[in-house]
Order: sequence, then C-alpha cells, then structure tokens
Amino acid sequence: MKKTTALLAGLGTTVLVTSLVPVTSFAADKTAESNANISFIAGTGPVAPVDPLNPTDPLDTEDKDNPTDLPTGDTGALTLDYVSSINFGSHEVSSKSEVYSSTSKKPFIQVSDRRGTGAGWSVSATASQFTDGTNNSLRGAKITFQNGEAVTGSSTSVAPTSQQKVELPTDGSTSAAVMKATANQGMGTWINRWMATGTTNEKVSIEVPGGSATVGDHQAKITWKLTDAPGV
Repeated sequence: MKKTTALLAGLGTTVLVTSLVPVTSFAADKTAESNANISFIAGTGPVAPVDPLNPTDPLDTEDKDNPTDLPTGDTGALTLDYVSSINFGSHEVSSKSEVYSSTSKKPFIQVSDRRGTGAGWSVSATASQFTDGTNNSLRGAKITFQNGEAVTGSSTSVAPTSQQKVELPTDGSTSAAVMKATANQGMGTWINRWMATGTTNEKVSIEVPGGSATVGDHQAKITWKLTDAPGV
C-alpha cells in the first residue's frame, strides 16, 4: 500500500514540474522593399587598345614581338579602336608564285560597342594595290587572314563571329567580311586576333604571282570598315 502511494506521489510531482516550463512565442517575420537604381548613356570617348594575348591588360607598346601602331582615336558609341599593320619580311625575287607568311606575330583589330542596344555590327576589309613608291607593283598579289579568334577581356555578351578565311585581292575594290556580331552579340570591347604559333605567322600570308615581284620596298593599304549593322 505504501509503494502504491509513493508511486502516485512521484507521478504527481513530475506533472507539476512539467507544467511550470514557460512557453516562448515568436513574432511573425516582417519584410519591406527598397529600390536600387542606376542609368546609362551611350559611350562617347575613345577606347584604349588592349593586349592581344591578355585582353584584360592594356596594349604593351614595348613588346618587340608586336610592333604597335597608334590607336585610331575613333570616338562614339561604336568604335574601331585599333588595326595592326602587317609585315611580310624581305625575300629574293622568285620566278614562280610564292606564299610568304607574315613576320607580325600578334596582329589584331579591336572593336568597342558601347551603344547599349545590342543592334549588332560588322567589319570588312579591302586592300589597295601595292606600290613601290613610283608605280603599282606586285600585280595580282593576295593577302589572306586565316583562323581568326574573337576574344574579350571584360564583356559577358555573346562573342561575335570571326571569319575563318579572309582573302583580300590587292585590287583596291574587293571587300571581304572579317567579323560579324548579330543581335545581342559583340557588346563591349572585342578583338579579332591572328596569333603566330611559330617564328613566322602562317595565319596571315601573302601570295605573290611569279614574275610580278621587283627589287625594292612595296606597300599596300588595308582599309578596315566598321558598319553599325550585322552584315551578311
């Protein structure tokens, strides 16, 4: 009988202690909203050329492997910032047609699209006749750019298309597509580069027909044209 009473008393004590534990209540979460605002206008000033090997860096004008030209100084929202001159070295006159690789190891062009519209653009090129300073020369010569690569150091937009074979007859009139950005491509700063993989650059070459080479220095002008439309 005593055992039964003691058990009941113990149970009663346990219930009493449990009933004294405080109950905590939590308030419902509260939220509010604020705004983050920013606006942009189209870019206007010139864009400095970047390094063709590491386009996050500025162009190294002291690079002996890449004698540099001056920036174009082009201004506005869509700009052609830089175009490289191309050298093909010195060779003996040949009686047959010859193809000579460029000695320029890091030639490139640079385009910046700061319109903020994603409207697209295109680059084409023509090459004039060669001249020896007095007369037109190297008649029938053709310059070829192959395996170009479109790269950027900062843009997150889709890359433009680099034409993989650009043939420029040196006639002053034939235009060839070089690079193309369709809608929402090529925004920001992009370069199209033809980087050498050896002592000469086989990605840029000139074909000189037999019998057209004469002793002396010869020069042609390559005209690069940036158009504010994707082209074809």
